[in-house]
Amino acid sequence: MPATNLHRRSFLALAIVAATQPTAVFSQGQDRPVFLSAASDSDSQHWVKAFSINDNQLEMLYSHRLPERAHAVALHPNQQSFVTLARRPGTFMLIGDVQSGEVLQEVDAVPDRHFYGHGVFSADGEYFYTTENAYDDTHGDNGRIGVWRYNNTSGTMQRVDEFYSYGVGPHELLLMPDQDTLVIANGGIRTHPDSERGKLNIDIMRPNLVYIDRHRGSLLEIHSLPAEYHQASIRHIDVNASAQVAIAMQFEGEPFMRVPLLATHRRGEAIRTLMAPEQVQSRLQQYVGSIRFDHSGRFFVASCPRANLLTFWDAENGEFISQLRARDACGVCAYADGFVFSTGTGRIAYYDLLNDQLEDIGEEQQLRGLFWDNHLVVA
Repeated sequence: MPATNLHRRSFLALAIVAATQPTAVFSQGQDRPVFLSAASDSDSQHWVKAFSINDNQLEMLYSHRLPERAHAVALHPNQQSFVTLARRPGTFMLIGDVQSGEVLQEVDAVPDRHFYGHGVFSADGEYFYTTENAYDDTHGDNGRIGVWRYNNTSGTMQRVDEFYSYGVGPHELLLMPDQDTLVIANGGIRTHPDSERGKLNIDIMRPNLVYIDRHRGSLLEIHSLPAEYHQASIRHIDVNASAQVAIAMQFEGEPFMRVPLLATHRRGEAIRTLMAPEQVQSRLQQYVGSIRFDHSGRFFVASCPRANLLTFWDAENGEFISQLRARDACGVCAYADGFVFSTGTGRIAYYDLLNDQLEDIGEEQQLRGLFWDNHLVVA
């Protein structure tokens, strides 16, 4: 079997989900999935790329060359348009049509701001929110949430407001199921474009998880890790339908320290940190790259590219379920009974969590010289 260390209780839970939610995988037909990700190539060119999978074969749909490296892709709620954003300290967004690939608009950050690579639409698609750095604000928390009004007819957007993120270095943000609340991962790391990607406050960093009202920007809740984990940068998050947040972290302290890299949270409670078994935890190199719930919302995957591992967890009880070896795997998205994942070596694969089956997608020559970036989405 590809994965190992499956806990019995979690195995039984998986079996129940499998029995109640049968799903076809990559069947032929008109409703083929469109996957999108940022990528780079062997000529150091940067792209946003789309591909589909039909009858387990990969079909490249379109590519757009970008001025610099992007990070994540956000989908409009109607699945008809996408936005890809520059990674820190980049300043561009590109908006495109999911099906045709047509570029609808290229947008620059406002002066004295740069993006952190993530954004999210409101449920009605009328607003788009971006995590940003007010890098010349040196007197306090410099995290900002950019507010953009999106024109659902033209597929273009304009800046209308900004809020505080109530922290430093906001990274991923998502809309909660109530559709009125944003949850924000403030990584706690102060940076400045003059220092490129240098980290300027590692000794005193203070990450947090924040909930704000998306209409007014008012603070609803703020949660921090225990003091001994203040160098665990909260970077990536996902939210399931029951409003549970899964948290992925990257530790900036000493490499020998044993610290949690994953956690879950529900509003009104403390952050619950999670540890893998020692033989797994010790291999993770203090870094989790991406995190996503499966379609059931019960289980999540945490990608650990430095360890060449995907790890799988039961969000309900916090148990580690299993691990899957995959070189430089980072981009993950829920699909069917498991996850499609991408790697920095160009690989695309599907892992069926319920049946513990792994299948590579696409021919090696299609993907040679292509390096997928950290995140993957499917429309």
